[in-house]
Amino acid sequence: MKVRTEVLERWFLVFLALWGVGVLFVEALAAAGLVGCALGSLVVARHGDTTVRGALRVWAPLVAFLGWALLVPLLAGRPPSGTGVARLLDFVGIPVAAVALGSLSDARRVRLAWVLGTVFLLSCAVAGLQHYGVWPSLEAWKPLAWTRLPFARVYEAVPGTEGRFMAGGLLFHRLKFSHMGGLAVAFALGVGLRLRGRRRAVALVVAVVGLVSVGLFPYARAASVALVAVLGLQVLLGLPRRVAVPTFVAVVGLALLTLTLNRPLRERFLTSASDKGSGNRSALLETGLLAFREHPLTGVGPGRFQARLYATPDMPQQAREHPGKSHNQFLSMAAETGLPGVLLFLGLLAWLAWRLPLSRPEGLGALGGLIFFCLLSLLHDPLFHVQFSQAFALVLGAGFAGPPTPRRASAVLSVAPTGSVDPMAEPSHPREGCQSEKAS
Repeated sequence: MKVRTEVLERWFLVFLALWGVGVLFVEALAAAGLVGCALGSLVVARHGDTTVRGALRVWAPLVAFLGWALLVPLLAGRPPSGTGVARLLDFVGIPVAAVALGSLSDARRVRLAWVLGTVFLLSCAVAGLQHYGVWPSLEAWKPLAWTRLPFARVYEAVPGTEGRFMAGGLLFHRLKFSHMGGLAVAFALGVGLRLRGRRRAVALVVAVVGLVSVGLFPYARAASVALVAVLGLQVLLGLPRRVAVPTFVAVVGLALLTLTLNRPLRERFLTSASDKGSGNRSALLETGLLAFREHPLTGVGPGRFQARLYATPDMPQQAREHPGKSHNQFLSMAAETGLPGVLLFLGLLAWLAWRLPLSRPEGLGALGGLIFFCLLSLLHDPLFHVQFSQAFALVLGAGFAGPPTPRRASAVLSVAPTGSVDPMAEPSHPREGCQSEKAS
């Protein structure tokens, strides 16, 4: 049994590393990592005390959302597309990641954190080079065209500047980098606020470097605002009351000072209200409303909604040619799964937030990632990007993994969402540990 456990830990470490590196670089690696972790989780469930009925009962909100989104449009004659199915099944990665991370020893978790933290910092460094134009020409990347990475996206000049570009890091896409970077920063800060000693210092360094990179290099307005709001909330939740409020004020003050001193960034924010500056967001929202009104109960089917398919002739050209969504994740979800589908989705998010154990580092980090997603979803469709969808599941799963204990691996599927520190104990209120820690 000891040999089997050792092999399983190594298996999970390899595929979790692939999963984490993939969401920061190449989506194919992330997909391979998720699938590998899913296979390992089946082994854990088979040799543990988890039953299919028990797992379905505990994760009932997730099952209900996926069941509606996958089956109801199909029964209504509007089957989900392959992409739509894939993005929905990414949510299965939440319990999968919980099992995989819950199966790792503390030493292997630290090793995984070093790998992913290093790759993220490398992506931030690359984004800095791209932003300042210290970067090879577009022609230099032609031999790597087979990777299908969007190299051209990082040569978009920042309006009103010379030699400044909207960076995308290792993802070569400024929105992907800002969304993924914001998720990583929120998680790192939440973890850092709960840790102690050297681990705390390292996590906070990663969070600060990521915050600077996401805030300055890709010029992504929505992600920057959402990230500042999340960091402020995490500071209030994670620090003692006597220092939480001053730190919160300092975070907001530094953000406003940066916006004041950085003229190009300030001008980008000032143009947000115009159609050109907002990317004709009002027209894109209207396409989502039109799709929703067409099938308000069952939706048009996951993956079937594209703005250009529902744009009217009088809309701007960008809306009539836009292959993406409505720039509002909740409206896009309603268009694809109907009103019951989006209500189940909102219920799932609320349930996840309530069950996360905020007394633990990963719990507070995962809550930050969840709130960042919700705020970002008001102005974007983050799940449209594969890496974000897969990373979101990984971050939330980490929040439910719990501490590395010998019995954790066989128990995560049936008890992780309770927020209890001891997986074999009766479920406790997820906020109890947080309150006692603050009191001490």
